[in-house]
Amino acid sequence: MEDSKKKENKTKESPGAFQESIVSEQIKKRPINKYRLLRRSLVTALLAIIFGVIASITIWILEPFLSKWITRTEPTQQRDAVHFIDSGDEITPQAVLSDYMDQEADLESEEENNIPAAQIPLTDEQVRALFSRLSLDQDDYRQIYMSMASYTREMNRSIVTVSAITSDVDWIGVTEQISSQASGLIIADDNLDVYILADRTPLTGAQLLKVKFSNGEVTDGRIKAVDAATGLAIIAVSKTDLSAELVANLPLATLGSSYASIGTPVCALGSPMGSSGSIAYGMISASKSTLEYADTADSMLQTDIVGAPNAGGFLFNFNGQVIGVIAPDQTKGDVQGLIWAYGISELKSRISAMCSGTPTIYIGIIGTYVTAEANEELGVPYGAYVLRTDMDSPAMLAGIRTGDVIVRLGDIPISNYLDYVNALQTFNVGDKITAAVMRQSQQQYVELEYIMTARASGVIYEDE
Repeated sequence: MEDSKKKENKTKESPGAFQESIVSEQIKKRPINKYRLLRRSLVTALLAIIFGVIASITIWILEPFLSKWITRTEPTQQRDAVHFIDSGDEITPQAVLSDYMDQEADLESEEENNIPAAQIPLTDEQVRALFSRLSLDQDDYRQIYMSMASYTREMNRSIVTVSAITSDVDWIGVTEQISSQASGLIIADDNLDVYILADRTPLTGAQLLKVKFSNGEVTDGRIKAVDAATGLAIIAVSKTDLSAELVANLPLATLGSSYASIGTPVCALGSPMGSSGSIAYGMISASKSTLEYADTADSMLQTDIVGAPNAGGFLFNFNGQVIGVIAPDQTKGDVQGLIWAYGISELKSRISAMCSGTPTIYIGIIGTYVTAEANEELGVPYGAYVLRTDMDSPAMLAGIRTGDVIVRLGDIPISNYLDYVNALQTFNVGDKITAAVMRQSQQQYVELEYIMTARASGVIYEDE
């Protein structure tokens, strides 16, 4: 009995003894071999020095090549000057009137001196009277209209269609649709872009512009500038998006003179009937009206062509020259339904500035031309006649008033209102412009000088 109890006690005591032996056990750390540690440190340092030397030599050798590769950027092309085709035969309204009066005087003189009729130059009316006596048959008319069709086909190469694209989301997905279209004219180019003149109104709100050329090519366009006065816009198309053949044979339109005499035959191309590609023939029925905007006086060319209310496009004479841009709003015409257009002559300097991105200048003068009759009978000097000035404009603040005649801007002589409009484009925004004006005082004109600070005009540049 006692032996069994002793065994139980030993059994109970043995786990505690075992645990106590484990707890009291100590783990000895391995002694540090200082020599081996020093050797490894020296080897690591030596390898680091060798690697650094090799890396330095490698970078020193490859540095010129690496620098060129890292700093390499695509070469940026410098934009060249904008290229236009101008007929160069621009004449002023007073020159037209003067030539007409000279012809009348020559005819009277020849009649008084009994000059033979064969040597007397024929007037337009006499030429038309002679032609009215001609008898034309079917073949003659066919040849005439075939010739006109050939002419319009050639001129249509300069016409493009600009479509306003909008996106919509339906249950199928995102779809694009044409919301409206406008006729455009290839007006200029430089080494990077092609510039197209078009009416901005149908393109308002477009998310994307698509330009279709006469050869069928379609590409994206972007609005570069908009003239707030007329609503005309310049649309830029990158040459890299066009075929090499189209770029090499770009059909730039030729700009003519809008000082055409009444009766001049014209052709309306673009969308005169409201749809793209429509054509109409007619003649200039009036050309004396003007739209009075500050620092320009866009002449209006009234035609006898009955067009659509949303007519658009351009007027060409039969020399292949653009003489007018069909106005967006045909309700402003003197006779409802007849197409009228902005004369191209006053628009040339503004179009050039819009294409090149040059800010146009605002002075605030609404003026007109001095006629030969006013000069001879009333003694009004030739120059830019001031009809009025805009409220708080640089011209009004400087002291220029109604009835003054501007004869010089800076060092540029001014002989007519078109000279004044063109001269403004030679100045920059913020320039101090000295204007020499002739003002009537005690039955005679005296010269005065005023200094105006040029401001930016209403041309909005969107392609920045």
